[in-house]
Amino acid sequence: MVILNNIFLWTAIILCIAAVYKNYLQTHSGNLDIKQISFSNTLYNIILAVTVIAALFIRIYKFGAVPGGFNQDGAMAAVDAKALADYGTDRYGMWHPVHLTAWGYGQMSALLSYLMAPFIKIGGLNSVTARLPQLLTSLAALICLYLFIRDVFGKTTALIVSLFAAINPWHILQSRWALDCNLYPQFFIMGLYFLNKGLIKRLYLIISMIMFGLCMYCYGISIYTMPVFLLAACIYLLITKQLSIKDAVIALIVYLVIAWPFITTMAINFLKLDTIKTPFFTIPFFPDSVRSNDILFFSDNIGSQLISNFKSLMNVTLLQKKDLPWNDIENFGTMYLFSMPFVIAGIVSLIKDYRKSGGAVLALIFLLTGLWCGLTTNGVNINRINIIYFPIIIMAGIGIAYTIKWLPLSKWGISAAYLTAFIIFTSTYFTSYADSMEMYFFKDFGNAVSSLKAVNSDKIYITADSQYQGASHVSEILTLFYHEIDAEYYQGKSDLNSIPFRNKYVFRSIKDIDIIPSENASYVITSDDKKYFNENIYDFKQFGNYYSVTHKN
Repeated sequence: MVILNNIFLWTAIILCIAAVYKNYLQTHSGNLDIKQISFSNTLYNIILAVTVIAALFIRIYKFGAVPGGFNQDGAMAAVDAKALADYGTDRYGMWHPVHLTAWGYGQMSALLSYLMAPFIKIGGLNSVTARLPQLLTSLAALICLYLFIRDVFGKTTALIVSLFAAINPWHILQSRWALDCNLYPQFFIMGLYFLNKGLIKRLYLIISMIMFGLCMYCYGISIYTMPVFLLAACIYLLITKQLSIKDAVIALIVYLVIAWPFITTMAINFLKLDTIKTPFFTIPFFPDSVRSNDILFFSDNIGSQLISNFKSLMNVTLLQKKDLPWNDIENFGTMYLFSMPFVIAGIVSLIKDYRKSGGAVLALIFLLTGLWCGLTTNGVNINRINIIYFPIIIMAGIGIAYTIKWLPLSKWGISAAYLTAFIIFTSTYFTSYADSMEMYFFKDFGNAVSSLKAVNSDKIYITADSQYQGASHVSEILTLFYHEIDAEYYQGKSDLNSIPFRNKYVFRSIKDIDIIPSENASYVITSDDKKYFNENIYDFKQFGNYYSVTHKN
């Protein structure tokens, strides 16, 4: 794939330069009789149907099983979702929290858990029900993306953008596992679609503000990115008289009606005020929070941090350097490594050909908001800057359409390059990448824990050495997930077989535990811990690098 990437990249660079140059020559020669890209209705519908099938297949095939295991943050959202479904609280007993306590020192956005709750209530706590909200919102976002591009740039460009989005590595990966922040770009693009529609029919403007308000509950960085986008969009739309002051005020009111509890949460944590409890929800104060350290404005040296942030921004966008294992796949990046020339061509085309279009300018403001996010968030990775990827997808699609418009024969080479990359990506995702992700998503650990779910033991000792040595909090949250632990039992409000949760479940490194053969206990251990057990007394069931240990019958 490395050789192919280099070939495709240099070909893309040459094609984009040639397209821009030909555009320049045609413009200055006065000959603008360029044949536009067009499809018959039948061919258009066939390609659109293939796009939909490809998008569904790559996101639904082996859904719940790939990636194997479960990420600890997703498990935490799911455990809180079960508590919400059962009792209307998080796992700690907080009534309808606006923001989740999560690890304590670092919180978690709540919307994903609230979306999970009905699925878990119906289908139980498992990898499918916990991941369904992310899948469904991702698919809804693709629909809104297509409709937005169709309204602003036309049917043909919409088809090209949708094709690119359907096979896009970033969008595929984030749609198949549960992480709270990955809802943010999905609700953002839905809000953008309705905002553009709202310039014609004001009812859609209200819907857009609801979507943008919900964005605040998707990811904490929305507190300093969403208002920036809305303010910039509002100023532009007011100046160009596409929005009246009355409509802007109504939009602001609707947005604040949805967003004010989250905004208040951020305010009381910044000011260190007390938790606010209402009959409907709780606005919590987190005394141990360290999240403000992630923001540029709270850095000790803003200048040097800004330079560092810029480098991180370039690494995860333009250069597409390898990120965390679960965020991208080696040699494919977020957009396929050879796509960035088309992104630049797309920006050129948007500014040159669509700058008078309100929707196009909104898309550009969306991109600039993503850049703002990268510059103001310390050490961004793919998750932290995820709102920038829909604008990049849009610009890439526009750039591909622009290149094909000026170099019609290039459509065959571009199509072949992306088809080849997608086939190799798909093969990699469901084979070698799927195998590697099982370790990062603790599949073997989860299987070992699951094997003890029905075991009748007074105590279950579970190794704290899951994510790293002494990671008892990770072992605990994954156990809560796999054993579907009741929230009130976890809180100590109810006992299971008269054994409180804290007495039954012990999360500690096995080397620090006294193994007492007479104790009615079971264990989840690492392979290194097996030496502490007498094989004449205990049965061992292996799950990769982990064992479940029970007394012999």
